[in-house]
Amino acid sequence: MTGPNLPQEFKLINIREVWPGEAKDFTPWLADNLEALSEHLDIGELELDSTEVEVPGGRRLDILAKDADGRNWAVENQYGEADHDHLTRALAYAVGLECRAVIVVAESHRDEFVAVADEWNRYSEAYGPDGIRLFLVAIEAGRIGNSPPGYRFRLVAGPNEWKSETASGARPLSEADHIRYEERQRFWSGLGEEMGRTGTLSRPRVSRDNWASIVSRGPFSFQFSVTMASCRVELRVDSNDGEKNDELYDSLFEEREAIHKALGTSLEWIKNPAHRINRIYWEPDGACGYRTPPHEREAGYEVLVDAAHRFHDTLMPYVERLI
Repeated sequence: MTGPNLPQEFKLINIREVWPGEAKDFTPWLADNLEALSEHLDIGELELDSTEVEVPGGRRLDILAKDADGRNWAVENQYGEADHDHLTRALAYAVGLECRAVIVVAESHRDEFVAVADEWNRYSEAYGPDGIRLFLVAIEAGRIGNSPPGYRFRLVAGPNEWKSETASGARPLSEADHIRYEERQRFWSGLGEEMGRTGTLSRPRVSRDNWASIVSRGPFSFQFSVTMASCRVELRVDSNDGEKNDELYDSLFEEREAIHKALGTSLEWIKNPAHRINRIYWEPDGACGYRTPPHEREAGYEVLVDAAHRFHDTLMPYVERLI
């Protein structure tokens, strides 16, 4: 049954339509967008440490990330169905690099590997915080109607205690959580002072400790989003209606060449079929994060304030036409 008010189906397409090559395109994109992976899995903030990490035996790990506690996470990815080689290598890397967890990202995972992951996590949980958790994640590319190609992550297997704590919201705040919160508040205070000294935009209004709103107009919101090492300015499209969001996003996407030319740089365009909100963002060179050394913060704040004004002034005329 179809109809104008029914949501359109997310139709799977070949992943190479989004990322033509695994090593050349997908791995670099994943390294730059770990927040998308961590957001989909609800595993807390992950930040890039390095890529193509040398490990004992002459092999290389695709991505090494760190969580809020500073613990290592190994991320190994491949196209097609996950195989024995990638799974065992990923676990070996996690052991060698003393990781808290390992994530294997592939287009699909065999039932036998899911069973192995479940058993592995059962034993890992018995070791408490010293056990290495294993996540099997599917990456899928697709379209909704005639939209540009998008993607979604899907958790195939993961530790039971992680899922139950996440679902119940019962995971207690750690000392690292409290430290991170204080560091972010200091970051927002410093950025707010710089915003107050420069230009016409108001100081950022902190809605969650990792992002803050600058200007909101209807379904559009200009925001900052901060990580440990950097910060970006972004435009979120959220009208509380997924189909309407896609229409608004598509209208902006059609103007992307003119927007990029006016701004003098290319933006990242994220149309996420798995979530209602679509995003357009820019992470300018030289932007500071909440753990950037204090002596480097002033220059980083100046970069962010300048970027926020340029981003806002470039996109707002297009936004106004859509409101």
